[in-house]
Amino acid sequence: MKVLCQAAASTALALACVLPMAASAGPGELSAGSTITAKMNSTIDSGSARAGDKFSMTLLSPYPSNNSVYARAQLYGHVTHVVAAGQGQNPLLEFNIDRIVLADGRQAAVSMMVQSQETQRHNNVGNVALTALGGMIVGNIIGKALFKSNLGGAAGLIAGALYANNKRTNVSLRSGSVVISEVRQTVALLYPKTTASRR
Repeated sequence: MKVLCQAAASTALALACVLPMAASAGPGELSAGSTITAKMNSTIDSGSARAGDKFSMTLLSPYPSNNSVYARAQLYGHVTHVVAAGQGQNPLLEFNIDRIVLADGRQAAVSMMVQSQETQRHNNVGNVALTALGGMIVGNIIGKALFKSNLGGAAGLIAGALYANNKRTNVSLRSGSVVISEVRQTVALLYPKTTASRR
């Protein structure tokens, strides 16, 4: 009986030591359906980005399963398709999130679906004002030279403003913009394999 009690006490002591270490190690996997909130570390813009450009994001709270092991974790992704804004051309900026890396080094390739992002459309007011002014000057010159009239300036102003308003503006995910995405498949969070150095 005494031996049995000593064995039980030893097991309890071992569990008391091991369980906190296991808990502090954090999750072994990132579950499907988990929502991840992250902010952009840099800006990607439809006017300058190219397919294949890489970017990263930093995870924000609330973390998956409210586990602080995700603090300072990084998401890495790349731009998949870009169309710059142009006359009558709507901008397009598409991207994939490829990988998550925890601060302790564990990582996984991830499949994620973006639920919302703070895409920002560039302000077109400056472009409208400059184009309108240019149109007014050119219209005024043509009106006076060809028609001996001062109405050319007003006509040029209207034409310039219509042109500028029809020109689409680029969109961007700016540094600090928040992106919310959902994990599509459960993945194991593992330390990267280290290769033995060759002699």
